[in-house]
Amino acid sequence: MRILIELEERPIHRAPLAVLDHLYYYTVQYGLSVRQFTGQHWTYWERLPERLRKAQDNPAELEEVIVELESLAASSDTRRQRRKAQIDGRWAQKETVLNAQLLSVLAALPPDLLALGFREAIPARPFPGRLRIVDLRMEGDGGEHVDFVEPDLLLLGEDHLVMVEIKTRGSSRSSRDYPPNQLLNYLHLVAKCRESGDPTLPDRFTHLILVPSLDPKWLEKQSQWVLETQDEEGRLRVDPEACIELSKKKASYDYEVLGQLAREVPIYYRSWGQLHRAFEAAVEGFGDPRNEAHWRSVMAEIGELARRAGRHK
Repeated sequence: MRILIELEERPIHRAPLAVLDHLYYYTVQYGLSVRQFTGQHWTYWERLPERLRKAQDNPAELEEVIVELESLAASSDTRRQRRKAQIDGRWAQKETVLNAQLLSVLAALPPDLLALGFREAIPARPFPGRLRIVDLRMEGDGGEHVDFVEPDLLLLGEDHLVMVEIKTRGSSRSSRDYPPNQLLNYLHLVAKCRESGDPTLPDRFTHLILVPSLDPKWLEKQSQWVLETQDEEGRLRVDPEACIELSKKKASYDYEVLGQLAREVPIYYRSWGQLHRAFEAAVEGFGDPRNEAHWRSVMAEIGELARRAGRHK
């Protein structure tokens, strides 16, 4: 299937809206579903009136329904406490929220400072002199929405696309690791950009996996497909065949092409702390003494996000 790919500049105001979109589509993840409020799925409540009608002349069935409802009512305070703990204890640490905050901070930087910061973090050469944050939009032949990858952060500059996947610490252990099929999804995007023949799309690509720490545990089953998290050139090296073997096969993917791209596209594994230090160094080389205090305050925001990304309750 032919896919129309567009990279549109991302306005700063998109960050909070992205969080609201995520809340709408993933209510269970945030403790906002009907079941988490009432103790039962919405289908239970949809069927309840008919159950009560049928039980009117059957005391045993009616009593069964009453006992169920009494049990749900008795556990309402427990459910309330769980929702409160979800909001008070972990809301600010949610990956989606931290991603949106990072994008908001980065979007406030000039394109040349944004590029300088990422150039400090990943030694990919050649590297753009200016970067801007963009959103990805994909449509099929019939205008339908296509969604095989949802990058956390895309940076475009000088025919070069930097694709960033962001991970945060969700618990005392890695709760949402980066799986090998996620890498293939990013590489499929590269393949589709190149085969489109669209001269407005980038031709050079870099992939950055941003994680709470340099521990390889953030990579799912890493011992089976990751050869090195940092080779002599600072890249993460993978075994393409193992990546493919560990992933669910998709008919639309050309795995021969993806295997080649896994060897060709630079992949980097960096911590939030490294990103923070890279931007601190970028300010030093930016050469803007008049606004240096302001840029340092922005870097401090990145530092705070780095601290929260590595923290868990």
